Amino acid sequence: MKSVFLGGAMALALLGLSACGSVPAAPLNAAPTLTPEQRAGDASVQFSGVITAVGPATIASQPVDKGGTLIKSAYRYRHTAELVEDVVGFSITVPGVQAPKGAPGYYAGTFRSFSQRGVGEPSELWCFLPKVVGGKRDNICLLRSDTGVAAIAPTRMNPWLWTQFSPASGTFDYTHAPVFELRPVEIPAELQLEYRFAGWQGDKPRIAAFAGGREVQTTALSRQADGRFVLKTVAGVVSLSAAPGNPDQVVVVVAP
Repeated sequence: MKSVFLGGAMALALLGLSACGSVPAAPLNAAPTLTPEQRAGDASVQFSGVITAVGPATIASQPVDKGGTLIKSAYRYRHTAELVEDVVGFSITVPGVQAPKGAPGYYAGTFRSFSQRGVGEPSELWCFLPKVVGGKRDNICLLRSDTGVAAIAPTRMNPWLWTQFSPASGTFDYTHAPVFELRPVEIPAELQLEYRFAGWQGDKPRIAAFAGGREVQTTALSRQADGRFVLKTVAGVVSLSAAPGNPDQVVVVVAP
């Protein structure tokens, strides 16, 4: 389960609107939430609840310099959908249709919100591609709720893969809840998951995850009990070590 740090803004805003009777009811024809089994992946493998690898991974066969690619693979989303109604803005700052009917989309993760009222229920993040069917936006990612509105995810984040949903401003724009059907659809994008070597942090290798050519996050690997650094991905597991004779580089091998 992932987290979305809202500083209470989303929950309190919706609470206030609800008290005024202005929050629409959740649409009866909205797609049901995914089951825990549908969302489940391998807890030790990042993004495994959202994507699966397609085809064999490309693994670096030579020592890798800072900025070089360690492992790369095409991927697909485990759950896709198509809008069966236009998504219309709810906030006054996002009037009109934000995503037309027919836009393809994909499940991007499940998050919990935190507010002054406590921990919220799990909410699904779904992303759609409005421009595919004539809309203005390239993409729009919507955090569903149990009300009739959804929060628009911050556009500065990478829309292809998410590790959190945490806008610095603490404020949100909203749409009416998206109405879509789960179905196999083509996502018209070059979906590549890539891990690059981002240099050393002390004696730990820093690894940058990229999707669609944009960085998702950078983290440092911890040393395993056997002394190795192991990177688990949906495309396979590799181990890293400093290159002999050049400690600024790393060597990548398939982990046993």
